[in-house]
Amino acid sequence: MDEWEDFIILHCNSGSLTNRALAQILGHMLSEMTGYSVVVQHDPYRIFIQTMEKVEPKLIIKIIHELKDYDERQTIEMLTKAVVKTGIFKRRLIHVARRFGAIQKDVDFESISLRNLVKSFEDTVIYEEALKEVFAKDLDLKNLVNVFGMIRRGEIKIIYVETGGELTPIARVGMERVSMKTDLIPPDKMRRILIESAKARLLNETRTFICTECWDYIEMITLKDLPNKPSCPKCGSPRLGILEVEEEEAYPLIEKKGEKLTKTEEYLREEAIETANLIAEYGKAAVIALSGKKLRLNDVKDILAKERFLTDRFFELIIEAEREALKRRFW
Repeated sequence: MDEWEDFIILHCNSGSLTNRALAQILGHMLSEMTGYSVVVQHDPYRIFIQTMEKVEPKLIIKIIHELKDYDERQTIEMLTKAVVKTGIFKRRLIHVARRFGAIQKDVDFESISLRNLVKSFEDTVIYEEALKEVFAKDLDLKNLVNVFGMIRRGEIKIIYVETGGELTPIARVGMERVSMKTDLIPPDKMRRILIESAKARLLNETRTFICTECWDYIEMITLKDLPNKPSCPKCGSPRLGILEVEEEEAYPLIEKKGEKLTKTEEYLREEAIETANLIAEYGKAAVIALSGKKLRLNDVKDILAKERFLTDRFFELIIEAEREALKRRFW
């Protein structure tokens, strides 16, 4: 579980139907406990809870730990209370009522209150049949009960991860998909948030810089403090390589200038030279692109070939490349 903006994101790869069921229960219980309307969305891998800063992660963790001790009957009762408030149940109720001939086909349902519609069919066969269809087709009760059992037995643990207010790469993929489908966040606002988030994250990265011309300069620098055209303060060369290691780990490249290196040191030397070639040509833009999460050298070259200035498009290209890099890790 992590937080971003006014969202709490619960990462659980239980599938769409199970996550929908859990999301509906959480939304219902949070609304009952806080008195505020809580927006929940889901995909097969995570649940998004829009809290409006009225809910803290520890409350959600507490609720889940309560739910894990429910038996199947209690889970059905709680899920039923949540389901009857949803648009999914309204649609199922309408379809069933039409089949039973209780609603005419030409009725304008946009003008019908969900609450009044549900109330009018309470304690009827139509109501019960609609509930059965929701549980059979739209939710996975059996797997939800199984997930609660795994939490109860300690096979699944709920861990809160502090991200410093950043949107993690995995959460970002889901947030973009859900926003496109539901307008949970307007597209323009989502685009601006993602760009600014990526910009802040990348500019606050720190890397070790080493001169591949004189091999006499090494320093750790935060990217936001870097000039647009960085160069070696000792020899003036623009051929600065960057390494994602501490300065102490790279220092043997300076100390052993001209001497035999270990395999690890030789790898760092080659990496420094390769990155220095890009930095000499593209400057700070190359440094920022090279600092993207899990990006290969070819990924960075593609980004710089399309955009060499620090524009919104530049950061969007990095975001897209990071997304593809994330897919490579799991596929």
